[in-house]
Formats: sequence, structure tokens, C-alpha cells
Amino acid sequence: MNYTEEEQNLIILSSLNVPAGARRAVLTALKSFMGNFPECGSILIKNGYAGVYNKVRERFYSPVYRKEMLSGLEKRGVECVTLASQDYPEYLKNTPDPPLTLYLRGRRELLKRDMFSIVGSRRTAPYALEWCRRFSKDLSEHFVIVSGSAEGADTAALESAQNAVSVLAFGFDSVGKVSNSVLLKKIEKTGLLVSEYYPTEKAQRYNFPMRNRIIAGLSKGTLVVSAAQKSGALITANYAAEYTRELFAFPYNLGVTSGEGCNQLIKKGASLVQKPLDILSVFGLDLKPLAKPGLTADEERVYKAVKESGETFVTALAQKLGTEPYKLIAVLSSLEIKGLLCRLGGNRYQAL
Repeated sequence: MNYTEEEQNLIILSSLNVPAGARRAVLTALKSFMGNFPECGSILIKNGYAGVYNKVRERFYSPVYRKEMLSGLEKRGVECVTLASQDYPEYLKNTPDPPLTLYLRGRRELLKRDMFSIVGSRRTAPYALEWCRRFSKDLSEHFVIVSGSAEGADTAALESAQNAVSVLAFGFDSVGKVSNSVLLKKIEKTGLLVSEYYPTEKAQRYNFPMRNRIIAGLSKGTLVVSAAQKSGALITANYAAEYTRELFAFPYNLGVTSGEGCNQLIKKGASLVQKPLDILSVFGLDLKPLAKPGLTADEERVYKAVKESGETFVTALAQKLGTEPYKLIAVLSSLEIKGLLCRLGGNRYQAL
């Protein structure tokens, strides 16, 4: 792919292996003093980064290094969008610390669409995952759904969306080495993978909090479906609040550890949501009518009874309907497959 000189400069700067402790300061300084290396160097030296400055300057002006980096991207099938590119996402650009370069694999055109992020914990309760899938499916009628790359809530959101963007905390060379590689490779074909790291960058713990600023920055709003007291999802939520984006959260019962962070967000002003329309209405949108799956007479009767109860044990449901519990199992399983019920564990079911 052909890049302008300014785009190339930003790509090369982003590709440099700056030490973790210095990366943000160096990139911020370079962005502020683009091309003015003497002045940039003096700032870096004052901050104790003289060695970094010398390496940046040497490689930046090296035609061999530049050629190697750009050809490496082309061989990997990776495209770049930089702050100098016309299709750099406006919402992300208007944040305090936008990445100089976004490395992409997949449908680049999704960057031009309105985005909404759904995030949560790896340890999300099964019923919350079902609700996450429902919200993601309905919201994706209007938005591209953005999330991270972890199992749990991130996976549920991405799998259920019509169009999905996964933001990585590592370079593309590591996609096949992570636990969720199958899903990521699928999104690469049907949606879009985004990273601010050159493909050779490996997964590092300190990259994940920084990655979360991109998830929030791309999005018009963020939904937190689960979060303990200390959770990466709360980092994303804090960025969304800092960027004055709409923030939503699932409510949780007392004592549910995976929901304590959500309840804290609601206390601080996040909007409590119980259905997708609670989010869509904030943006002046409505649910598109979906065809209700056909139900047999037994399915209709069981679904109505569960919906009236909110959530119920199989034994209590059987007693209410005047039948034996074992006779309900097949009907409940069918309703679950049709997306009308979810199993909560302990032989409990909840209507969706």
C-alpha cells in the first residue's frame, strides 16, 4: 500500500521498540515536535531518555530501516491508518492520547462507522453472558461493536455482533498464540482487528490498560456488563467517562462479586440498563423489529410461565404448570436454543 511521507513518518515512529516506561512520553514528545529532532531530543534528555532519543533519531533517518518496516507490513497483509490519514477515526482522534498509528487486518471500512463498545470480565456469570449476547446482537443493528480480545464478556459481545472490531494489546504476530486465537482469526475475515503495536510486539501486561483507552476512544458509548472491584473493564469505563462518552452498566444483586464494579459505576452516574432500548434511546435510535421464532403450544406455555416468574427453578416451574420436572427439560432446551431463555445454573432459568 502507498503511504504519504507524513504517514510513513508516523508508522516508523510507532514501530520503534521504545522501552515501556518511556513509550508514552517519547511518542507524545515526538508527536508534538514532529521532524524537529533537536528540540524533541532536549525534552527527552531532560526526562532521562537520551538513549531512546538517539535510537529514534538513527532509525527514523535510516532508509534501510524504513524499507524493512514497510515491507514487513505488506508481507503480513497489515494496513495502517495514521493520524495523518483521512480515515483515522474522528472519535479516537479527539482524545488526549490517540495512537500515532493503527495497524489493521480486516475490513478497514468499519472505521468509518459509528461504534459502541461492550466490555466485561473473563469471569462473567452465565446469565450475564446471555444478556451480553442479546445486547450485542440488538445494538449491532446500529453500531459496530468494539471490545477487547479476552474470553468471557469480550468474546460474547464479539461473537454476537453483526460487525465486530477487536482491539488487541499486542502485535499481529501473536494472534495465533493467544487463547482466543480462533475467534480473532474469524474476526479478521468478517470484521476488523486493530492494534497500535507493530506486528512483532508481544503481549505485555502493561499494554492492556493502554489498549483500553482505544476501545473507549473509538466508541460513542460503552456498556460494562460485568466488573469486579478491580477489573480491566473499569479502566475502559474510566476512559469513557474521561472522554465524556455515554457510559452504561448492568445492575447486579448484592453479594455478586463480578458485578460490584458495575454497581459502583451506576452509583457514580453510569446509566443502569435493563434492555437494549435503554441504550438506543439515548442516541435517538430504536430497535428494529425482529421476527419472533415460531413456538409450539408447549413452548409458548412454558415461556409465558418463566417470563411471569422472572427466574425460576425447574421444580417450581413444574409445580406451577402441574407437570413433572423431567417433562420440561426438552421444552426448556428448545427455548434456550431459540434465544428466549437462559440457564442460570442450579436448574434455574430466566426469560430473555
